[in-house]
Parts: sequence; structure tokens; C-alpha cells
Amino acid sequence: MYVGCFLGPTGRGPADDLPLIDFCHDMALAADRAGFALVNVGEQHFTGYEPYSSPFMMGATLARHLDQAWFGTTVVNLAYHNPISLAEHANLIDLLTHGKCFIGLSTGHLPFIASQWGVPATYNKDVALQRIDVALKAWAKEPDDPPLAWRTDLEEGVLAMRVMPVGYRREHPVIGFATNTDATIARAGTQGWPVALGRYNLEESARKTALYRAALDAAGHPEDVRTECLALSSVTKAIVVGRTDEEAWEIAERQLRGFMNFTYSVATRRRLEDTRSMKELWDDTVDGPVDIANSTFTAPEWIQASAFVGSPETIARQMLEYADAGIEGINARFVYGDFDAAEAWRGFNLFAEEVLPLVNARQIPAPGPDRIRPEHLGEAAGPATLAELFTR
Repeated sequence: MYVGCFLGPTGRGPADDLPLIDFCHDMALAADRAGFALVNVGEQHFTGYEPYSSPFMMGATLARHLDQAWFGTTVVNLAYHNPISLAEHANLIDLLTHGKCFIGLSTGHLPFIASQWGVPATYNKDVALQRIDVALKAWAKEPDDPPLAWRTDLEEGVLAMRVMPVGYRREHPVIGFATNTDATIARAGTQGWPVALGRYNLEESARKTALYRAALDAAGHPEDVRTECLALSSVTKAIVVGRTDEEAWEIAERQLRGFMNFTYSVATRRRLEDTRSMKELWDDTVDGPVDIANSTFTAPEWIQASAFVGSPETIARQMLEYADAGIEGINARFVYGDFDAAEAWRGFNLFAEEVLPLVNARQIPAPGPDRIRPEHLGEAAGPATLAELFTR
């Protein structure tokens, strides 16, 4: 399997910002050394969640310190990004990681947060897709090409020269969708882009992954593209690991309940009345697929979609059930609910030492020479002088 380490802590206020950013930096480097395939960060604003705020700044900070792991974003929210700026920032991360980055993009948004950026109420998914299209055209433009006039329903401009810096890969950095919708999942497969999925139970995870694989295969992508897409695509899970199953459920009772209550109240605007233990909720029968992106989930559905809980052997067995269902990537989070650095490190270290070997954790290869721009292979020379550059 390909296992990512997702860095998404929540702080209590301004005093926690620096310690949490330092924590994320340190865990990213530890994940790289331990054999995780990716280090993933998100993008949040104003709330205390993911206080580093900018995934591109975090990527630039971490890129030259990651020896094996790719850098990933799950996710960049398109509501906050001009498409030309997005193209430049993604290229910078692509360069710094030598093509070992995955820029996961979100077409959804929270209007309350977006309004604080000045994003108008007319922003919608169509605008997000228009911004991706503009970024793709900007990535494709070479310096000698005619000016690129571009527009979305919210903005417009003319790219007269080029996106700077140039990317590392020939076409553009690896981009994809973070989504819960079937249509967007299929679109990612058709385009040959990875897809970062949310929290589902095994049945729904398998259904959505089968949908993605079918679209990927039907498009006839080269085998290296297909392999890379499946390695970078993932389902997100909180990891609650103990020395024994009993210890893990004791930790889950302390660590997961607040996280569950919070996400339930945000999704439903109601209090969760179910007071059974986390283990009782896990053992309750849930019929059919579960997707907690909707606002009707129950407490048993939440925990069965959101977490792996148990001893190292139990966690590995749960993960391999997903692998058997065609899901090659797990986006593992060791921080959830109220931040507890000691608990996060305890769980991370136990998982890294005892679970990763049991699931045959694999690394994602760097791009081959045929996917790297010639400038980075010593095949092309730049303009002889600055004067030549500005007279082109």
C-alpha cells in the first residue's frame, strides 16, 4: 500500500500557531524517514485548524528536506486562488520537489470563510473548473507563444510572457481533485488525475474507487500514468493504534469522541445524543455504503467511515481489507480533535514501526526522463542575454 501522513492539527488560539507549525514540520520529516509515501497538508483559514494556512508555503518549506516522500496537498481550495497565481505556485513546488508533488484541488467552498477573502457570493463550482482550465492553458504556454487572453466568470487577464518559474514536469505538476461526488471522481479518472477521497466505510470506498478505476482504464492512459494515479489516490482515515485492541479503544474514547461530536454538529447543526462507547458504535451494524460528506450520518456510521482502531495487527488487517478492494492509498492522520502532541507522536511512532511493515508500505517513484522538461535534463539552453529575453 501507499500510505500518506496527513498533517491537520487544530489549535486553541494564536499561542498555538507556532508550536503546531513546528509539530507539522517535525512530523513531516519523521514520516519521510519512516517510509510514508506522501506528506499531505491542507488549506484552512481563520479557524485555528491547520494554522500554517498556506499549503504552498508549507510545501516550499518542506520540499528540500523530503528525501523519499512526495509532498501533497489535500487540499488547495480554488476559491482562494487566482488561476495564474495557482499555476506559478504549483510550478514552484513541482520544481522544489523535482516533480514529486501532488496538488489536490477542491472545487467546493464554505461561503462564510470565502467571504472574508472577498470571494463574491456568485463563486461556484463552475468558476473553480474555469480556473483549472486557465491554469492548464497557462502551463502550456511557452515564451514565444502569442499572448494568452483568459477569463472566468469572476476575473480575466492576458498572460503575455510565461508562467514563472517553469515546472519540473513536461506538461504541468500532478494535479487532481479532492472530492466526494461521483461525477468529479469519474472526471479525474478520465483526465488521468489522482483523486483524494474523504471518509467512507469499506463498501462506499470500494464503490467510489471502482468508479475511478473504470474511468481511468476507459481513457486508455499510459501505464505509468495509471500506476502513479492509483498510488496517489487515497481514502482518509484517523489512526487510533494501541499495543492491544483494548488499549486502542480506551484511546479512541478519549481522542475520537470530541472529534466525532464536533464534525456531527458542523454537518447537522444538531447535538449528537448517542452516548454509547466508541467500541459499541463500531460494533453496531451499518447496512450499505456510508459517506459522511452528507448531513444525515449516525454515530456508528461516523466512526466506521472515519477511523481505523486497534492493535498494529488489527490496523494492518483493516488497511489490507481496503487494499483487497482496490484501494491502494490511505491518507493517515494522527492528529484529530483536541491536539495532544504526546498522543500524536505515540500513535505515529507505533504505526510507523509496527504497521507500515505489515502492509508492505511502498514509495512512489520519481517521474521518468520522458516526463521531465528538457531544461532539467540539460537538453535546452536559455537566452544568451537578458536583452534577448525581453526582445522575444
